[in-house]
Amino acid sequence: MTTPSIHVSDATTDTRPVDLTPRSTSGRTLKERTIGGLHEELLKRVKNLNGLSPDTPILDIGCGTGIWMHRLAASGFRALHGVDSDIGQFATDRATCSAVDIDTSADLDLGSRKFGLITAIEVLEHLENPGRLFLHVARHLSDDGMFLMTTPNIHSVLCRFRFLLTGKLKQFDSKGDPTHIYPVLLNSLHKILPRYRLAIVDKWSYPANGGSITSRPIVKVAASVLGLILPNDDPGDMLCLMIQRDPESPGKVKRH
Repeated sequence: MTTPSIHVSDATTDTRPVDLTPRSTSGRTLKERTIGGLHEELLKRVKNLNGLSPDTPILDIGCGTGIWMHRLAASGFRALHGVDSDIGQFATDRATCSAVDIDTSADLDLGSRKFGLITAIEVLEHLENPGRLFLHVARHLSDDGMFLMTTPNIHSVLCRFRFLLTGKLKQFDSKGDPTHIYPVLLNSLHKILPRYRLAIVDKWSYPANGGSITSRPIVKVAASVLGLILPNDDPGDMLCLMIQRDPESPGKVKRH
């Protein structure tokens, strides 16, 4: 798929290194709960999105410690808000945050606020009710806004090979995060998203070269050989999706 053709106003450019020093009075550090380098890759994509400005409202669903919004702030974005069920871990003063259980709440308590960019970095795989996430996005995404989400990639040859050998999914087995409960199938997403008048407009995996950060060398070699004969469009550990509104979708936004 083609990456949306995009540019951020020069005012968003900030050459300062990202300062991860805690800003909260508790003195806790901002922990990055994802594979190394993913935030930097996503930040490049965000800074290339068409129509974003320093004052574009941005919502991060499942914001955790706030480190992703801290990075956005260091790149010049100013209107940043996050939601999470545990705001006790939130530790940046460069964004605001409110408490909400994304999985069970019918509303994010944001009223009629709209956001030009909504992000959910490694959130969907933790939810018992994945449709809730898309309901929230459908309510709060501006008409021309973008929704960026990432989730563990179960479509790579490496993941499929491991499932063939063990019957277990990479990043969802005993070695993975125990809170990973919902592996995301692209086929299912293509059926679910139209119900909320949303559609995938871009798709890629990270790392882009397919080098897995979370697998043993011997498994990587076997997967690379299989990749010569099997489709492997998304070889990386993480699946990254850019999603937009699709007014032509026939489905309804479900009310839970």
